[in-house]
Amino acid sequence: MKTTFQELEAYGLSGRLWRQFPAVPPVGRGGFSRSQGGNPAIGFADDFLEFQASTLEGPYLILEGTGCTCEQIASTGNTATTAMGMVKLALDGNAANDEVVLQWGRGLDAPFKLADRDLCFECRLAVSAITAAKWSIGVGLGEVGMGATDCLFVDTTGALADKNFCGFVHLKAEGAAVDGAYKADGQTYQDGAVNTDLNALHTLVADTFVKLGIRYQAHPKKLEWYVNGRMVSERTSTESSIGQTALDAATFPDDVFVTPIIGAKDIAGDTALSVYLDWWACAQLLA
Repeated sequence: MKTTFQELEAYGLSGRLWRQFPAVPPVGRGGFSRSQGGNPAIGFADDFLEFQASTLEGPYLILEGTGCTCEQIASTGNTATTAMGMVKLALDGNAANDEVVLQWGRGLDAPFKLADRDLCFECRLAVSAITAAKWSIGVGLGEVGMGATDCLFVDTTGALADKNFCGFVHLKAEGAAVDGAYKADGQTYQDGAVNTDLNALHTLVADTFVKLGIRYQAHPKKLEWYVNGRMVSERTSTESSIGQTALDAATFPDDVFVTPIIGAKDIAGDTALSVYLDWWACAQLLA
């Protein structure tokens, strides 16, 4: 039987985003070693069918604030909170500025760079709740240092910390909206408030899965944001893509190696939150 992207579109990697890479991506935990055309590549996909909940084991760095956890869930159903192969990042909601972070590479490895090679990143996640002025949530590509305390989001404000990052953020003051966002350290943070084409790319709904992805094209330079397998507002005046001028600017993080990261910070300190990561993947051409 031949399986195509379209048949797996609602659950797995999105065909339009991953069209350069193998038509049948790794299952479970596996690696990308070439593109669909046979060119060398580097990358991984993790469906979290197994998970080592310690930075000393497996491929991940794990940061857990007091009372917060990052653990594989019990698979007792097929919902956004019970399905097989998911990791739950949980804030217990009893202290302001608590945080939980998961970063691929154990805080040591960051093999990807948004510079001269094409790249794809995508994940599928759900949140247990969404309320304004409670938490900041982020997922995408960040430098190795973002896996440390207070290095993904800033205390009190919940803004992105002064690190290199590119991906999606829900900032604590923005209701249920998710923006596209990027930042180079020492530079002005770019999101929907600065570039309206990155504003409110998705509206989160509690206990409902969404797929979030980015595609970086090196020649000619272009960065695209995808939600549920489609580039947001494609071929319209509000298309969620960034061109060469912006990517050549100092605000874009193109001079530092990055790696997938997801995390949340409890700003209000009075309401629990769980972020369910079903799977994620990242791959980059090497030639």
